[in-house]
Amino acid sequence: MSEFKIDEKALKRLEEVSARRNSDKVFCYNCKCDTKQKILFEQVEIMPPTEIVFFDNDGIRKGNAWTIEGQVWKISQCQGCEKINMNVFMRHSPFEDDVLTHHYPTKDFRPFPMWVTHLNRDFTELFSEIYRSLNIGNVRLPLMGARTLLDMFIVEKIGDIGTFKNKLKKLVDEKYISESAQELLEVALEYGNATVHRGYQPTKEEINGVLDIIENILHSEALKDQTKELKRTIPRKK
Repeated sequence: MSEFKIDEKALKRLEEVSARRNSDKVFCYNCKCDTKQKILFEQVEIMPPTEIVFFDNDGIRKGNAWTIEGQVWKISQCQGCEKINMNVFMRHSPFEDDVLTHHYPTKDFRPFPMWVTHLNRDFTELFSEIYRSLNIGNVRLPLMGARTLLDMFIVEKIGDIGTFKNKLKKLVDEKYISESAQELLEVALEYGNATVHRGYQPTKEEINGVLDIIENILHSEALKDQTKELKRTIPRKK
């Protein structure tokens, strides 16, 4: 009879994964960091078989496989601020870390800028849609929305005339933006075009960069509105 040998590396890996799963450190949406939390509820359920589809380098389906996964539900209470957090994980294997799929309240990738509410309603609503989409993990839709924001700003200022390049030049000519701002907006526009017309999938860092560019322009518009409000509320001399 052959001697049974324990795979020490696999055993160590199993212990490490188990320790992380049983950790009482969980991200708290209110504290904005990992905090010590009390587990109020934890349940694992076996999910129906899931089909995994494989694609080749040209994006053509080339095969599939089936897998069975566990879904882990955890509700915990932060021992600092006492707020409640809920996390849902997918468990693929005893040797792999659980993968976080849902967190409530959500952990925002990019916080919503409240100065946006000083723009008109159409801009505010589109900003809200962009940020909701971005903060649930989408990448293409937020960039398409950012491109639309840029188009809305241009049309509001000079109307819907000619190509984007000509529109940006007219914005400069009429002193709505500077030449350096024009160069930045051209970069933002190219990312939007690549996503809309060529199916480009941007990174979140690229989306951040594009939003920074567009928001920088629109923030100036919001400040004009805020300045008007401040002027109305300046205390009068007695």
